[in-house]
Amino acid sequence: MKGLLTASMIAAVVLLGGCHRATRPQPLPGQELVVSNLLYGCPYGLERFLPGDYYFCEAGSHFWAGRYSMSRDSLESASRWGSKAAQYALGVMYFNGDHVAANQPLGVAWLAIAAERHAPEYEQTFVSAYQRLTPEQRAQADAYWRDMTPIYADKVAAARADKRFNRAYRDLETAVAFGGGVYINGITMGVVSGLTITQRMKNERDMFFAGYDTHVWVGDAELVPLGQLPSIKKTEPAATPPLPSSN
Repeated sequence: MKGLLTASMIAAVVLLGGCHRATRPQPLPGQELVVSNLLYGCPYGLERFLPGDYYFCEAGSHFWAGRYSMSRDSLESASRWGSKAAQYALGVMYFNGDHVAANQPLGVAWLAIAAERHAPEYEQTFVSAYQRLTPEQRAQADAYWRDMTPIYADKVAAARADKRFNRAYRDLETAVAFGGGVYINGITMGVVSGLTITQRMKNERDMFFAGYDTHVWVGDAELVPLGQLPSIKKTEPAATPPLPSSN
């Protein structure tokens, strides 16, 4: 596989792909190379460092092969390792009923967890979706969210992923300290400089954990206040972008 596929690239392909009612979705113009790489396979060596990215890549591979239930399973695995892109994809999937029975409260709960680092695109989608729910659906979304946070929220999932990365990275640094080259299955094309791959893995980590390292915890988070942040209160509902759809 030539290089790593970033989470944002995969997310765009998974969520904006061709007709989702077909047996196998067809890529839109400009997506062909990314889809081809996904179908070729995901870099297995990445699982040692960033399993959230690896399983998200697997989700994309299953999606484009028409294996939708396996794609959903991989998204859930990625979400357990703190992948915000996977959590967002699950939120859109359940909200819209894409290859799964529609469950808007569950979709909103996933979107809330995806938005906890306050990435603008994820947060705006969460707010837009939340505003569409009835009071009864909002209560159900709250219940889903409370059940899901002990598994998928950053304080559990991202902390777990961070420990996983640090352990693998320390092993890499130890190997590099003795000089010579490094080979990581699916990530390097043969043996490469140790300094090159350590910097590359640091960059991958920074992209995956963007927003997590600077997150400030101020007691227990709640679902509803996320949509009541000062920066969001100023946004009128009519100006909120519509929830993405793969239709």
